[in-house]
Amino acid sequence: MKLPYSGLCGLALIWCTSGSAVQLTGQVDSQTLSLGDNLTYTVTADEHLADDALDIRPLFRDFIIGNIQVTHASATETSWVIPLQPVITGDITIPGLSVPNAESAPVTISVSGDAQETNYETPAPEASPEMETQAPAHLIESQIGAESAYRGELITYSVKVAKRADPENRPPVLSSAQESKIIPVGEPTEDKEIFADHYQETVTYHYIIIPDNTGSLKIPAATLASDAAQMSDEHIIAIKPIPTAFQGTEKEWLPSAGITIEDRWEPQTSYVKPGQPLTRVITLTGINNSQEQLPDLDLPVINDVRVYSDGQKNEQEYQNGMLISRKTFRQVFVPEKNNAFTAPAVHLNWWNAISDRAQVVSLSERKFLASIATENLKEKAVVPAPVKKEQSIISYLIPLLQKVLMAFGLLIALLTPILAITWYYKEALRARYECYKLWQGLQHACSVNDAMTAYQMLLFWASHRWKQAFTGIEQLPFYSHLKNELDELQAACFSGCEMTWNGRKLIKKLRRTRVIKTVTPVSENQFDEFSY
Repeated sequence: MKLPYSGLCGLALIWCTSGSAVQLTGQVDSQTLSLGDNLTYTVTADEHLADDALDIRPLFRDFIIGNIQVTHASATETSWVIPLQPVITGDITIPGLSVPNAESAPVTISVSGDAQETNYETPAPEASPEMETQAPAHLIESQIGAESAYRGELITYSVKVAKRADPENRPPVLSSAQESKIIPVGEPTEDKEIFADHYQETVTYHYIIIPDNTGSLKIPAATLASDAAQMSDEHIIAIKPIPTAFQGTEKEWLPSAGITIEDRWEPQTSYVKPGQPLTRVITLTGINNSQEQLPDLDLPVINDVRVYSDGQKNEQEYQNGMLISRKTFRQVFVPEKNNAFTAPAVHLNWWNAISDRAQVVSLSERKFLASIATENLKEKAVVPAPVKKEQSIISYLIPLLQKVLMAFGLLIALLTPILAITWYYKEALRARYECYKLWQGLQHACSVNDAMTAYQMLLFWASHRWKQAFTGIEQLPFYSHLKNELDELQAACFSGCEMTWNGRKLIKKLRRTRVIKTVTPVSENQFDEFSY
């Protein structure tokens, strides 16, 4: 019997496919063990594959994974040796692991709850229902930023979840706390925890808590989305009332780690014409404040001047464990008569949660003069333009157009590399500019001998410069170089008695200190430089 041509092609295709498919096998060194014991799971492929070709995520749920070893016994073989430690008892199925175009078969093991050996004759105590429902400490943990705070003060709250507890990477479930708001901020951060014999991947979710009332605030335990019986610890926070030393009203109460306000005028002039608009751009920034906590600024009322709002922009970002919120107001002033007017000052009361004292930020007033510049207009005789022939005009426009096109091409050739370099280094330029603005704020505070503002700006500038949060001047990498000046600054801020402080001395020392060795150097002769 003759096979048709299509049948022969199908058989050839099946034979080629079966011969080229990757074969993946898995085996364990022990199928019966006790809880707490380890086993070795070996997965072998009959082809040379990359070290990270094997997907081990299905093992995260029921096992603690040790250090994986990858070997290539020959050019056509790859083996993964995976140490595993079960975290539950009973019959456990090791799921099939996969590489591209292949998957191993599942393997079933039996895990008993009895230890193999014991040196004690007394029986183990029976587990209570509370102990059975308590989550293992390494599956889900929560951490609170402070154990006491003022009403309305922002508190950081984080929940760390082991990836193996929920392979789908779902966020934890949070119960609503009474008389407070729990708001997620920022993006989850991934990390690895290194133990003595294994490691595990974790995901940390960040939140903020804003208490509404005073008293004792209870933060309920967070639970896993995959298993509600596994939960973190509860937290109790003592919420303090508004202190009597606060200078504003209860409606103006604003606790913060730092409040700044600045303005600029568009255009930069003190002389305008009636009807010419002046725009005042006010930027209000709060550290560890939400956008809702930052107040809105009322429009001033000025005689013979029309004032209106030209929009408002709200921004918020979470970085280095701090929530930074920013509001930008655009106020337009249009003088209607020929006279002088004054844009009033702006004052804002707030409570410094770091130094625990009342402070005020303000903008100074600005004076303007609206006047009409008279001009003598003289009539000029209109001289008729000479009549030119159409041919002469065209001959004049052609070379002019060629010059314009050449200039335009040259401009594009010059701007293209500049724009490309600027786009490539935009993040570095933005970070450098922010660092420069913080340095200017520190320099201004030192020049006017404002110790508390200089203390805050020094921590903000150092945190941005070294990309880590500093809460005290003793943590600064240059503290040993400027110990005397920094101790004087701290004494001026937090000592009970009044004392004079020379800020110019500190800023002068900071300018002279150019190269400082880092606190934990990565390698020998590695230095970190100031960048203003």
